[in-house]
Amino acid sequence: MEDSFTTAIREYIDFVNLQVGMYTDACSGFSKNKSIVERQVARVLRASGIKTDDAGQKIIVSTSFEDPSQPDIIHHRILRAADYLSNNSEGGTNEQQHVRAIIIFLYTYWDDETRFQLAKSKNVDKNSILSDVMGDMRIIRHAILHDKGILKKEDKKKLKKLDFFNADVPIFVSNEIMHKIFVLIKRDICKMMLEHTGQTNGPLQPEDIKGIAIQQINHKDPS
Repeated sequence: MEDSFTTAIREYIDFVNLQVGMYTDACSGFSKNKSIVERQVARVLRASGIKTDDAGQKIIVSTSFEDPSQPDIIHHRILRAADYLSNNSEGGTNEQQHVRAIIIFLYTYWDDETRFQLAKSKNVDKNSILSDVMGDMRIIRHAILHDKGILKKEDKKKLKKLDFFNADVPIFVSNEIMHKIFVLIKRDICKMMLEHTGQTNGPLQPEDIKGIAIQQINHKDPS
């Protein structure tokens, strides 16, 4: 049976993998939204003719290709098509908002739950459980929540592993960088696991890891 340290590691890895799946699915959804609206923009409305009224003013007669039999639409916001396409583009506002939420979520779960459980399993203070990557995540999280998403120059200098971002400008996380962050988190977690099990000198090193999974084995009573 796995010990409490391994259990906490496994649960956090499962949580990270859940965020990876959610992020990937969300990006696919944004891309689909963009492609649908791109097609609609070209077909929704077109001018079918120009007439003049009794005063000689020109009237543009337009025709719509939308289905009038469809039920009424409830608008939750009104947005220019160009802005909608921009928001749903790769690296757009929607993706960036989602990325920021995941970064905050990953660090909060680590600091409030996993780190506490790891410390408890070793009977040490929570501050004794250290991770360079998660320390960097704390800095990025602080910038998102307290500095309007702008990484200050003095905070950028503190980054040890996630030195992907420019100082004094809004934090931008590309798809490539986000997946690098996921990998670096898993590598740091793997390093903790190897140190816990005393396998630091084995053929497998954390820098070789791109993913980690811990299988839970239930031993059945042979009787």
